[in-house]
Amino acid sequence: MKKFIKSVLYIATLVATVNAFAGHGWSRVNYTNSTIFTGVVTVDGIPAESGDVIGIFVKGECRMVSTVFIQNGTAYVSAVLHGEKIDTAIIKYWSAKQDKIYDVDTTIATSPSNEILLLPIRIKSEITTTESKIATSINTVTVYPTVAKSNISIMSSNEVNSVTIINNIGNIVLSINEPITNKIDISSLATGIYFVSVSSKNGSTITKKIIKN
Repeated sequence: MKKFIKSVLYIATLVATVNAFAGHGWSRVNYTNSTIFTGVVTVDGIPAESGDVIGIFVKGECRMVSTVFIQNGTAYVSAVLHGEKIDTAIIKYWSAKQDKIYDVDTTIATSPSNEILLLPIRIKSEITTTESKIATSINTVTVYPTVAKSNISIMSSNEVNSVTIINNIGNIVLSINEPITNKIDISSLATGIYFVSVSSKNGSTITKKIIKN
C-alpha cells in the first residue's frame, strides 16, 4: 500500500504540473498540517477523464486541488488536504472538457496527520454547482466505534435514509436503503479499511472511515 501511495503521489504531481493553468480558478490555502488523501473518481459510473480536477473546501476555503490521472483504467486523485484540525469538507469536480464545476454529494471529515485512502468520489453530471446545495450539504455524522469487530452505530444531526459501506478498492460491500434504528452488523466483513457513506433526509451524504478488525 505504501508503494502504491508513493506511485500515486508521483503520477499526480506530473499531471498537476502539465495542468497548472486549468480553468477551475481554485487556489489552495496552505497549512502546516495536512491529511494524505487519495480518491477514486467516477462520473455517472465511469472513470473520470485525465486532466479533470477535484477540489476540497472547508467553509469556502480551498484546502486541496488534485488533477485526475488514469492508472490501469481507474481514475485517481492524490494530494495533501491542508488543515490544522478536523473539519467537515465538501468536494467539487471540474470537467476539463466541459469547463464546468460540479458538486459532489459527499462531505468528508478531514484527518490531520493521518490518511484518507481511495475514497470513492462519485459525480453525477446533472448536479452542477450551487451555493444553496453547498449550504445544505453540511451535516454532523458520527460513526462509532471507528475500530470495530462486530457492530457500528451512527449518530446524525439529520434523519438517516440509507447507509453504504465501501471497501478500500471502491466496491460496495453492504447497502442499507432504509432508516437506521439499530446497530449495523459488520461481523461478516473481512479485516481492513472501509468507508461508511451516510445519506440523510436533507439530501447530504457524509463519508466516514472505519477499521474492521
